[in-house]
This record gives sequence, C-alpha cells and structure tokens, in this order.
Amino acid sequence: MQKSTFLPDVELNLGKLLEQHPELQIDRDDYNINVTANYGDKLAAGELFRRYINHDGAGKPAHLYFHVPLCSYICHFCNYVKKLIPNGDNTDAVLDQWTDLLIEESNRYLKHVSWLPQARIESFYIGGGTASLLQSRHLARILDHIREHYRLTDDCELSLEGNPDNYQEDELEQAVELGFNRFSMGVQSLQDEVNQFVGRKHDSEMSLQAIHKLLDTEKPFNVDIMFGLPYQTPETVERDLRTLCKLGVPTITIYRLRNADRQSMGIGNRAVWNIPKVRNRLEREGFFPSLNETYQMREAALRVLLEFGYHPSPCGWWSKPGTYSDGNIPQVSRNKWQRYDTMIAYGPGAYGWLTGGREEVVQTHNISDIAAYVKHMEESDEVPLSFGRLLTGHEAVASALGFNFKSNQPIELTRYREQFGIDLLEDAPYQDVFTELLDKGLIEKTDDALIPTLDGEALHEEIISVYIHQRAGSFSEPLCRRF
Repeated sequence: MQKSTFLPDVELNLGKLLEQHPELQIDRDDYNINVTANYGDKLAAGELFRRYINHDGAGKPAHLYFHVPLCSYICHFCNYVKKLIPNGDNTDAVLDQWTDLLIEESNRYLKHVSWLPQARIESFYIGGGTASLLQSRHLARILDHIREHYRLTDDCELSLEGNPDNYQEDELEQAVELGFNRFSMGVQSLQDEVNQFVGRKHDSEMSLQAIHKLLDTEKPFNVDIMFGLPYQTPETVERDLRTLCKLGVPTITIYRLRNADRQSMGIGNRAVWNIPKVRNRLEREGFFPSLNETYQMREAALRVLLEFGYHPSPCGWWSKPGTYSDGNIPQVSRNKWQRYDTMIAYGPGAYGWLTGGREEVVQTHNISDIAAYVKHMEESDEVPLSFGRLLTGHEAVASALGFNFKSNQPIELTRYREQFGIDLLEDAPYQDVFTELLDKGLIEKTDDALIPTLDGEALHEEIISVYIHQRAGSFSEPLCRRF
C-alpha cells in the first residue's frame, strides 16, 4: 500500500478494491469487455448504408480510421482481425494490394456519401494488424488520398501504429517527413521471456532502440504495455514501467490481458489462447496469473506512474503533464471517446459509428473475414459492410456514457440534458447508478460534472460493462426527455 504523490489523499490497494466490489471481479476468460456496445437493433448491410448516406455529418468533427490486417507474426493473445504477411517476393505485392483496397473502399464511400468530404477530420489513425509494415510509398499514397478527398483540419492528428521491429531503421524519419505527427508502439513487455512466450519477434533491446528513435522525433507517442501475461510478476511490471518513465516516454498505455473470444462478437478473430485445448493446457501448467495477481501488477504499474507524475487521460493511457493540450488527452481519444464524434472506419473488421450529437447512434461493422472482404471488393462495387446496430433511448445514452467514462474527462451533466433530455443525477436508471458509484468512491462530482476517481480508473472497463452498459443500457423503461 502506498500513498500517491500525485493524488496525496488516495491510497492504492487494488486487492482490497476488488474485495470491496465483487460485482466487478471478472475473470480472464470472461474479460470480453469492449467499450463499443454489443446491443441495439441489428441492421442489415443495405439498411445500414442507407443510414450512412443520410447521416448529417457535414461540417461536424469526425475521426478517420484505416485498418491494415497484416502482421509479420501473430501474437498468441491477439484477437484482432489480422493475417500473416508472406515473406519474399510477394511482400511488396501484398502491401500494394492492401493499399489499393483501403483506398478503393474509401472511394466507394466518397462516391455515394455526400457529407464525407465535408466532415471535419480532426484525427486520423492507421492501425491493424501492423500498419507500419506499409512502406513509405504506401503511406504516402494513403495520406495523399485523404488529404485530397477529406477535409483535414490544420492541426489534424495523424497517428501511425507499429511494433518495435518496424522502427529500427529510418522508418520514423520517413513517416515524420510524410506528415505523421503522433505514433503508437506495441511493446507489451520488456521481459524477453514474456514476449517470446506470446509469440512476438522483438526483444527488449529492439524495444529500447525504437523508443529512443521515437523520442528523437520529438512527436508525442504511446508505448503499450500489457499485464496479466505468463511469466509476469508485479516486480517485473514495476521494473518495466520504471524503465519507460525514466526514459521519458510521453504516454504509457497499460492493458489487462483479454482472453475472451471477440470473434463471437463479430469484431475480431479467435486468438490462439481462445482455443479451449490450448487454454486448458496453459491453465493446467499454471502459466496464467490469478485475478488477484493480475491486479497486483496493475497496482505496481500505477505506483510508478504516479511517482513520476503521469496522469490517466483517457483511462489506462497515462501521459506526462503537457504532452497534449486541453485535458492532456490525444485528439484521437477526444474525438472517439470524450466527445463521441462520428468514426469513419475502413478495412476488414473495422467498426465505427455515426453520431454527431444526435439522440441515436448507428454502429457500423465491416466484413471481418479477410478472405470474404477481399472477395467482396473484387467481385462487387458495393461497400464491404457486414451489419450495423441502431442504439436509441437508454442504449444510446449508455453508449455515450461508456465512452465518456473511458476518456477520463468530465462527464458534463449539461451535455446529457441538452442531447438526451435527461438528468444523470435525478432520472432512472442513472440516478441509482451514479449514486452508487459516488457512494463507493469510484467517481466524484465537480461543479456540474462527474469524473472517475483513481479507484474508478483502475476498474474503468469493469464499471463501464457492469454499471453503464448492463444496468443503464439495458434499462427496460422508455427514455423520457425532461428538458
């Protein structure tokens, strides 16, 4: 137990916190928490695209995402949409193919959706998979395309995602020259035995080399670290975090191992560790840490982050003061989560949403099977949508609240009065939900807003799932506007 130097009145004890909140104890294989809602009326692809066309997104802020489903290796825990890139002479052809496919998908939307070129793109993120497998000429083609056909703001945040093995030469210098001004790198662990066991192909030396190159760009970037993996202990996680903080990494993102099957939700692929016989063998041999040990690792990470003055914004994304302006939150997170702006998403398995301050939300889901996506793009001239979800009433409110909570920025009561006509502290079911969270010390009230406490941040995904999505989003009574 240790008092925070950043929040001096708060004590860290996540084991005790879990004991106090048994409703939030979610085991590893049930930990399929996803801030995107998995409820709402399902929409067929045709109806979804009609709603896309008729959306009033012109002149409104939006986030643009391109998904590159290619990896040079497959991590055993990864349940995102991806496939191995071939080695040898076919590599360039495959990179050309996926650059063409993503630009072609974008063009199909631009041809039919008149508001798209008029939306204010404040952030662009190219991820995967491993987006930085694309060479400079591929990235240049994609950036040229979006600059020509979309309305990027002058200060648009352009983020590139990659792994340490992609940032060993002059890749970052080339990316900065192209205009990328923010980076994301998946390190996961500085313990070589951990990365070897999970199937990653970089070691700690490569990770540190890449971090120094990222620091040399003088651009903001985040380093992803996971906890709850085999071979990790609270001591090794603390050591990793201390190394990153001493180096001055601007943003450190910490993630708990999820070993539930996202493929069943239609938003990912089955991971190696999702396969029952593999998972059962690892459990028998004692490789997975317990839930309590997992949260001891998170507590160890928090101690170091607080010691070095980092602050979470959004939840799980710990940044040095002054890394970003206005709330110290990346623009991508401000668009997607804090404000819940429209997210335009291209590529296999990509999902987004149409919002723009409306009372209803339309979630968009692309074809997630990579081969089926490619076949569709080759044999049809239609957009590769799979299905959508229409969220109205309490489902729409809960969806917005979940993202707002995730952002770790003020949940402004006025916003929900104006947008949905409700008072979060007086109307059912929100009054009971937030009163309980306030009483349990998981959120606090400041002026006309609510915000997670440090304890609430530690359990943010569980709170979003149990309190916001399940209790508020599934409330059976109709939503009644009072304002």
